[in-house]
Amino acid sequence: MKFSVWFAFLLAAAPAGAAPIQHDFLVIDEGLSDLMRVDQADPRQGWRVHLGREQPRDMQLEGANRLLISHDHGYSEHDLATGALLKDVSAFHDVSSARRLPNGNLLLAGVDFDRPKTHPGDGPLGDPAGRHILLVEYDPAGAVVRRTAYPGDFLRLVRETATGTYLCGTNLTLKEADGAGNWIGEISEVGFQHAWMALRLPNGDTLLSAGSATPVPPRKFASSFLEEVDPAGAIVRKFGDAGHVPSRAHPNFYAMFQVLPSGHVVAANWQGHGAGHNHAGPQILEFDGEGAVAWEWSDPSVSSVQGVLVLDGLDPSVMNDEHRGVMGPAR
Repeated sequence: MKFSVWFAFLLAAAPAGAAPIQHDFLVIDEGLSDLMRVDQADPRQGWRVHLGREQPRDMQLEGANRLLISHDHGYSEHDLATGALLKDVSAFHDVSSARRLPNGNLLLAGVDFDRPKTHPGDGPLGDPAGRHILLVEYDPAGAVVRRTAYPGDFLRLVRETATGTYLCGTNLTLKEADGAGNWIGEISEVGFQHAWMALRLPNGDTLLSAGSATPVPPRKFASSFLEEVDPAGAIVRKFGDAGHVPSRAHPNFYAMFQVLPSGHVVAANWQGHGAGHNHAGPQILEFDGEGAVAWEWSDPSVSSVQGVLVLDGLDPSVMNDEHRGVMGPAR
């Protein structure tokens, strides 16, 4: 998008007389396996590094100005100021999520990721009882503190709640884990396909991203969406889908998202694996409380964004997480 058109959009998206929205944010370009920092107010702070790892997905500010990234084979840590690689662990396969815990330990989550891999893909390999979803906690020396297996064979991002449970994207459903190998809740919705991420909001509702979604007749295009449900599973609001955004937004696959203190939701609008998706649709979208697009971002050098983390107002010297729904200092 040319600068003049992009600037005009920002003016249109902001309330009359208000300054255009600007963010300082991190981007995972899963399509090209790149990691970027973009500071719209001070572009000199920006950088871009090549991760060189398959399926980089999750990210977290883990304190001491370090950034934690998950990838298929494990995780890496980067200097927030420069993007420089500080540590890489590539001892696994089919890792989907990585989280630094308040006690300093590391939580890795995925499908049978610490067992020998005997065939390509991320299909189940181990437990005959069907417990292929693993949440494994490691101490700083890399020793296993706790290894918990859950029924299922698909997992994407994992987020802890304020009560110590874990929300897990498990393809056609969003499930809640108790930390001891049991699913204690489930949200199933028509349209979920590779359900990606969920957060428990301060009001007790759950906000989630649908992933790629499934076609709803007579529409051939499978419109993704974001959805908030109450504790009973009833839909409170559904937004970001093709019926509520401009057609140019092309809501193909909502992946990682973040709730801002304002209540706005910033979401990665992933368009596909590999290169060549640069102009498929806006790569990041921000929705206001009514579900209207308040801000968007794209870069023609970026293929397909699967992760976004807005840094505005956050203190990177301390660990940040979303156990209360909105990003902030860990307990």
